[in-house]
Amino acid sequence: MRQGLTLLLILAVLVGFAWVKGELKRADRLTRERAGASTRQEALSREIAQLKQGALERFRKSQYFDPLLARKRAERQKLWDENFWTRSLPGSDAWTEIKVLDAEIAGFERIIGNVAKANESGSRQLEALQQAKVEVDRQLAALDTTLATSFVSRVAAIVDREFPVAIAVLIGILLVPLGIKAFLYYVVAPWAAGRPPMRLLPAADGRVSGREIAGSRVSAVSIPVVLGSNEELLIQPDYLQSSSVQSGKDTKWLLNWSIPFASLLSGMYLLTRVSPAGAEPVVLSSTKDPLSELGILELGENAAFVVRPRALAGVIQDRAKPIRITRHWRFGLQAWLTLQLRFLAFHGPAKLVVKGCRGICVEPAGKGRLINQAATLGFSAQAGYGNSRCETFISYWRGKEELFNDLFSGDSGVYVYEETPAAARAAGIGRPLEGFTDALLKAFGV
Repeated sequence: MRQGLTLLLILAVLVGFAWVKGELKRADRLTRERAGASTRQEALSREIAQLKQGALERFRKSQYFDPLLARKRAERQKLWDENFWTRSLPGSDAWTEIKVLDAEIAGFERIIGNVAKANESGSRQLEALQQAKVEVDRQLAALDTTLATSFVSRVAAIVDREFPVAIAVLIGILLVPLGIKAFLYYVVAPWAAGRPPMRLLPAADGRVSGREIAGSRVSAVSIPVVLGSNEELLIQPDYLQSSSVQSGKDTKWLLNWSIPFASLLSGMYLLTRVSPAGAEPVVLSSTKDPLSELGILELGENAAFVVRPRALAGVIQDRAKPIRITRHWRFGLQAWLTLQLRFLAFHGPAKLVVKGCRGICVEPAGKGRLINQAATLGFSAQAGYGNSRCETFISYWRGKEELFNDLFSGDSGVYVYEETPAAARAAGIGRPLEGFTDALLKAFGV
């Protein structure tokens, strides 16, 4: 059955190709015939117009000579009647005048006769040309009808009519995004980058550091956590790999009831709350994302760390003193240009379990450090935070880089980023609306 259907499909394709090829040849032949008939029609129209113009000139000529001939005949007749005796006498004045008039009359009669013959010949030629033109008109009408009813010809005519519009639309599609990106890169980005960096909490002086897990690395695919007697772990169920049977577990509905929407949109809801079990560790690891690594950020007393909740896998907090989260709104020019209106700051003492694709890095801000904005997970609230335009327009135009790089500065501040940006992976709201929802979540600090 499959082979038979394949054979039928091949035959259908071959027959269809042969039919289309034949129709194209036929349409091309008909088009050439129509072009020849149209040329013949134009030539016949010119000849008919010339013959009509000649007939009009001959009519004007006959209108001029007919009265002259009648007048000469009347003069001769009068002269003939008035000179009865001398009209036939050779050498007399009457005889001489009559001879002159006879010569003039004969000349006029020859001219009028030639005009009549020319009119007769022209009439026959005009009639023949008009009959030929009628036949050519009939052929053109038949060719137009055939071409109009031909499927391939109709398609070719539509393509020929719409092709310039399609080319214009294609050029617009290609050039408009390029123009928008050029405007953003050369006008908007330098304007935003020229704004001074912001410091959300300049008074925060606590230390933020990453716990070393394996050698000098601060992240790993799987990390063990030993909870203190006064601590509890709030973790997304997908990141809880193993735990002791002695540790108590229950459900924490939201990370923080003061930011319900941020908790819901970032996935920090229906968390598993794990109680300590002495020296028994809780092993954390992603059970669904093979590229995700986890790291623990330790926030000291008076420390504040700005992080998007969707970069969190969980938090470790004091049961008697839950982690405090504050919201900070900024409505300046830089905030609107970079679409970052709200920032969420997590205050210590506490520990944040941060997730990142292929690894997490913690670096001091120092005199100034640049990082791809899509890779940024968080930064110290006392650090200076600004924006810098990406290095080259070509990389931005090709989508290899974001328009802005994050710029961090400050001797006491650190920033955290993932080695491979995976913001789209973390959004979790349908791919068709991914770009819009990512921008909206970014604006509200999620």
